[in-house]
Amino acid sequence: MELKQLCEGIHLQEEVRREVEAFCRNPGFDRLGMLREGLKNMETEAQAREELGRQLGKDPKRFGMLACMLACAADLHQWYQEKGISDRVFFDTMGCFTRFIEECREITGSRAFDREWWTARQVSGKLFRLGALEYEMIYHEDKPIVSMHIPSDAVLTNESFDNSIEEARSFFAEHFPEYGSSAYICHSWLLAPELGELLPGNSRILAFQRRFRIVKVDYQGDDYIQWVFKTRGLPTADLPEETLLQRNMKRHLMAGGKVGNGLGVCRM
Repeated sequence: MELKQLCEGIHLQEEVRREVEAFCRNPGFDRLGMLREGLKNMETEAQAREELGRQLGKDPKRFGMLACMLACAADLHQWYQEKGISDRVFFDTMGCFTRFIEECREITGSRAFDREWWTARQVSGKLFRLGALEYEMIYHEDKPIVSMHIPSDAVLTNESFDNSIEEARSFFAEHFPEYGSSAYICHSWLLAPELGELLPGNSRILAFQRRFRIVKVDYQGDDYIQWVFKTRGLPTADLPEETLLQRNMKRHLMAGGKVGNGLGVCRM
């Protein structure tokens, strides 16, 4: 697939598209081809990203890295076709790039690509968006497991959850039989047990949480701050209070409380 067609298919922001296309026309872009190949494998992507960062040099908005990632995504389209995976799934999956750039704008005020550490999953063919949710093929204790992720634009209703799970089950059974009967897990702040005290019982988040059997909770990260408060680096006292969850969570944090990341097994 041509890069232009990919950018159009994922509705990449016009200003970003112009910069990406200009970067790809640079003669030096072709010389990065071997390094870009490293992004297509989860075992080599970290090293490839590190070396690409050195080769790209000054790239303040990371649009050079974005161009490399998008080139890999465009290359992957042929593999999708060979596997019989629809263009709808392809564009829904690669739409993460557009979403991530807009999330960056919401948080920082300007569009940039700050999620290069994540998108190797998409360009290596390990993660797919199927309806409301994303599904990643992983191994845990030598067993194939499907790890579920919740995009920021997901509508968390029982219907959307059921439809997505049903599509995922059919998808993996058809295209990746090794994962056809795998367990589905999720590791997310959305599964934090503290949310039961911060949200009303009819909350969509709590309805989503009830679809899982929580087996572990850790308190290592604070990524929930970004998703709940749409900001980074603010002192707790300065966090916004525009929604019920923001108000209740801020009060909880100010009182010394914590919010964990729950690991849950989906109740199929």
